[in-house]
Amino acid sequence: MSLRSLASMYGRNLGAGFVAVGVCVAGLGIAYPVAVWGVSRVTADTADGALVYSGDCLLASTELSDGRTDGPWFFGRGEGLTNMGPNNEELLNSINTRRQEIATREGVEPATIPPDALTGSGSGADSGISQEYAQLQVPRVARERGMTEDEVQALVADATVGKSFGVLGEKWVNVTKLNLSLPNGTSCESGS
Repeated sequence: MSLRSLASMYGRNLGAGFVAVGVCVAGLGIAYPVAVWGVSRVTADTADGALVYSGDCLLASTELSDGRTDGPWFFGRGEGLTNMGPNNEELLNSINTRRQEIATREGVEPATIPPDALTGSGSGADSGISQEYAQLQVPRVARERGMTEDEVQALVADATVGKSFGVLGEKWVNVTKLNLSLPNGTSCESGS
């Protein structure tokens, strides 16, 4: 093989390599990020964290639990993530303790407490609770706020989110949106 044919062969391969790198850089380094950014602008309210402001005060993100655990507010799910199995004694004791605390706070029988009130969320910061858990809290919130249960029920209905794509999952209540809709919920001093 002559030197000229070797140079020609390697030159073609080298040129093809540069073209492949150029296509990857253009596609993956420019076009793909621009496309993802463009899609995020379609859903800008959630792409930017679904942040809620009152003036210059950041109140919450409706994608995260507001973390309130006392006072006349609706409470989200527990924030204690574990890797414990369902038969772990420590986890079972924690659930039973939480069951008693909620039953005492809400004035209900322990057996009526929905499972999502007893277990931590997958991320530890979910803003959603079941409709059952929201309904369990309505009498307490109404009583502590001096509102009627019907007034609080209307706020719960407004904060209820439908099934994904109309068919997936169950309806749930966005506890952060619900707390923001309560009187003084958008005051900077109202946070936990």
